Amino acid sequence: MNSTASAFPAAHVAPNPRHALGGIWRLTSRRYLAPTQWGPLLLVLGLLALLASAVIRDGSARQYFSWISDFYLAFLVPVMAFLASGGTIRDDLKAGAADYLLTRPVRRPLYLAFKYLAHLACFQAICLLGLGVMVGVAAFRHIPGIAPTLPWLLLGQVLTVTVFTALGFLCAVLTGRFLIVGLVYGAVVEVGVGNVPIQLNRIAVTHQVRTMLEPLLPYGPAHPAEQASPLATTGLLVLFALVLLAVAAARFSMQELAGARPSDT
Repeated sequence: MNSTASAFPAAHVAPNPRHALGGIWRLTSRRYLAPTQWGPLLLVLGLLALLASAVIRDGSARQYFSWISDFYLAFLVPVMAFLASGGTIRDDLKAGAADYLLTRPVRRPLYLAFKYLAHLACFQAICLLGLGVMVGVAAFRHIPGIAPTLPWLLLGQVLTVTVFTALGFLCAVLTGRFLIVGLVYGAVVEVGVGNVPIQLNRIAVTHQVRTMLEPLLPYGPAHPAEQASPLATTGLLVLFALVLLAVAAARFSMQELAGARPSDT
């Protein structure tokens, strides 16, 4: 052994969170910008445009806003956000990827938080394309009143993606069968409890978003049964997403990943 190296060991280099975030962002964004990702994305956007154009009649603002609230924001966006985020985390939990991550000088909770931010930013950008398709359908079908409501629709979409991305992270950290957990959650909470006319329905994210948007959309109920402040709804859903992410980070930090094969738990 070299005596000089033994006498002067290398100095410990503390991990730089900013550099870690930059590295995770580059890896995540490159994945979304890969040419293989654009084909499926364009296919989904094309199918969305065809479906919306086929369902919505010319000039029917009531039908358009009902469809965008009850199908696009309450079903399609949550499902896509959950699947994309869950799949991302399961990829990171595979044996090869996990061994690589454990050699990085970044603590696991911090890694998960940075991964969430990078993935969320990329997927929010993709959802902007989806909302753009819906605006294009509105123009094609001559739907009035789209411009004043666009900021509120964007807010509803951002909040929905934020929460369901965190939910996808949590479910994927808990089990490889995250899709089953998501289906059970969606059926019991979002579809079941969320449509029951009791106070408990407020635990459903899609119900919270619809309650916030209904008074703001044209041709909605003149006197909605429930009204929610956009600021209060935003704060509540962001807090919910942070709680989900904190639980996911705690679980992720305790998992044994080194040398393990992908498992169902």
